[in-house]
Amino acid sequence: MSLAWSMVRHRFAAFAGTFVAIALGVAVVAGSTTIWASSQPQTPARLAAAPVLVHSPSVGDTESGYPEYRSWTTAEATGLAQRLAAVPGVTAAIADPSFYVQRVVAGRATGDPEAARTEGHAWSSAVLGGYRLSAGAAPARPGEVALAGAAPGSRIEVLTARGPATWTVTGTTDGPGLYVADTAATALASGVRVIGLTVSGEPESIAAAARTAVGADGTVLSGSARDALEPESVTRIRWLGAQLLIAMVFLGTFVAVFVVASTCALSAAQRRREIGLLRAVGATGGQVIRMMYAETLVVALLGGVAGVVLGAVTAPLLAAPLVSAGLEPAGFTVTLQPVALGAAFVLGIVVALIGVWAAARRSSRVPALDALREAAIEPRPMTLLRWIAGPLAAAGGGALLVALPNLDAQAQSSATLGGAMLLLVGAALLAPVVIGPLVRLGTWPWRHGASGMLLREGTLTGTRRVASTAAPVLLAVGFAVLFTGTVATISDSAGVDAAAEVPAALVAAPDGTPGLSQAAVTGQPGDARFPTRLLVTRDGKTTGYDAVGTDQVDGVVTSTDLGPTLDVRFADGTTASLPVTAVRDDAPAPILLPRELVLRHDPGALAEAVLLTGPAAPAAGLQVLSARDYVQIEIDEEGDIIDIFLVVLLGLGVGYTGLAVANTLLMATAARRTEFRALRLAGGGTGHVLRVTSGEAFLAVVTGTLLGGSVSLICLLAARRSIERELGQAIDLVVPWGQTAVVVAVCAVVAVLAAGAPVLRAGAGSR
Repeated sequence: MSLAWSMVRHRFAAFAGTFVAIALGVAVVAGSTTIWASSQPQTPARLAAAPVLVHSPSVGDTESGYPEYRSWTTAEATGLAQRLAAVPGVTAAIADPSFYVQRVVAGRATGDPEAARTEGHAWSSAVLGGYRLSAGAAPARPGEVALAGAAPGSRIEVLTARGPATWTVTGTTDGPGLYVADTAATALASGVRVIGLTVSGEPESIAAAARTAVGADGTVLSGSARDALEPESVTRIRWLGAQLLIAMVFLGTFVAVFVVASTCALSAAQRRREIGLLRAVGATGGQVIRMMYAETLVVALLGGVAGVVLGAVTAPLLAAPLVSAGLEPAGFTVTLQPVALGAAFVLGIVVALIGVWAAARRSSRVPALDALREAAIEPRPMTLLRWIAGPLAAAGGGALLVALPNLDAQAQSSATLGGAMLLLVGAALLAPVVIGPLVRLGTWPWRHGASGMLLREGTLTGTRRVASTAAPVLLAVGFAVLFTGTVATISDSAGVDAAAEVPAALVAAPDGTPGLSQAAVTGQPGDARFPTRLLVTRDGKTTGYDAVGTDQVDGVVTSTDLGPTLDVRFADGTTASLPVTAVRDDAPAPILLPRELVLRHDPGALAEAVLLTGPAAPAAGLQVLSARDYVQIEIDEEGDIIDIFLVVLLGLGVGYTGLAVANTLLMATAARRTEFRALRLAGGGTGHVLRVTSGEAFLAVVTGTLLGGSVSLICLLAARRSIERELGQAIDLVVPWGQTAVVVAVCAVVAVLAAGAPVLRAGAGSR
């Protein structure tokens, strides 16, 4: 290790590319995993002051994998709270019926629509969040409310599931939420799902006693287990952020291995004479391998430390942008995560050792006679390992793309990315095969000039050097075309397909609210659908189904045969046996119910939209849109998230590879000082040398662009075929020529500047 440290210390420029690649890779992984570890479920603030919480029973999982809960009826919740209040150590057992409410200011609903679904609470449950009155009195009658930011005696406009209302403020609270009289909250809420306990003893022992009292009627949670009560909407936000972080870790690790391997291969090729000299004085192949591993380990340790520090410093700065982008919940902060930082550091070392593996094995076979070589000719640009690994990687990537249409929708994106990565690796390994023909073709018009001849011959004798420079360009262009092309192709087809599913020219849609209130849809010409959730018990098993309340049916209609009678539990916890009047495979939901029945048992239900058959009447929280504009709202919301993913991943890939291009060319050009000195002695000036190095850099960029573009186009065609099969219709392939041109131009500018910098520095030093 001491010899390795000396080599790295005295020749750090030769290891600069590896150092930067590892440092950036570790920084990406350290920052991403720190953010992910900091973004874990938390107990809702409105329940945080209750050491023990009781949740209504779970009956399984939903289609999305989240727990499916049934609600208690008001009577069940009251009875259970009375039993819990009798448990020793429990000072109070308080039910928390929550409901939808939004403040209306200047005629428009305010605040986060999704958060507003549970913004209303019974006043008695304010103690579960530790909230108190800072002024005024508690609400005691319907139409009264206590909230923060409003003075007692004032009146506020609100919107509930029933419709608009004017409430009188009786008290000012020191916490968020709108609190009404308990009887009013019970009337507006769809059942009860949480009972909070305030205690005077040790919470864990009281929780154990509470479990005995509750039995099968609920789930008792204490300590960190209360985090499971985080609202599903918040959990979904965390899930979106986690997908971006996972993608960053995956892409950052892949690019780091790719770049480190390319940099190490170039460094090993430049040290053939040095390694040959070591072999001439008796060094064995195993000693050469250990030397290169030791050198890389030293660089990895230094780069890992730098990357960990950079990632730890950068991660907290990303909290606010992630919250504003909707990828983390409000109030999210990043905390120090030593385990995540340590794992990133170890991963950096592993990545470095993987990257140097092929170069170390190849260097161990350098003959001692290479110490006497003066020529820069590479006798074998394509090694046996390249000939084996290149086609295998390409075949693996092709197999994944061929199988793409047969995979489920969730696996297709991962398979596309995996196939692209394998094809990019295969193209990089096989790059020396195509460099020769491309160089001969590209330099044909200038083959008789001095600069053209030097450019052609210098490139042909340094094929591996050019391939190492082309590799990061290949990666940047490949990911740029793949990411932007896939998004553009899907977005181009999504609007038309979704609009075709809305059988109305005009739609009355929510305006700043999570749905339309009962008052907003009353009297509107058209069909208003109120979604709800039904728990159906068949053969002793309970399953959740999406249901819709509509005026288009008089009885119960199912989309599949669920039996002649449905034993259901409604959103408010009540049960009933409903006779099925019809089975229609064209039903817009698994179960259709009369609207009045749904609203009777789910008073918090909100209509998704009204498919208009005539002019709409004005109403609070309602806007009229065309069918295309209506579906475009959801497409734009998803598009904003996708754009964030695209910018981050594309910026990561292109930025990383741009630095790799610069590092590789700086290393390659700096190692050719003797060659350029000889060229000057032969009469060439700095301008001649710059033309040669710039031409070689440009050829490397062209090679990487052609290979990366070809791979990504193959992947785009496979992705389009998969999308067409899923939609059942032909779609256009959108190729992002403009974005690709920008990426190529950036790579070209970086390459030319990096290749010219050592030449200019050497030229200035020689004067």
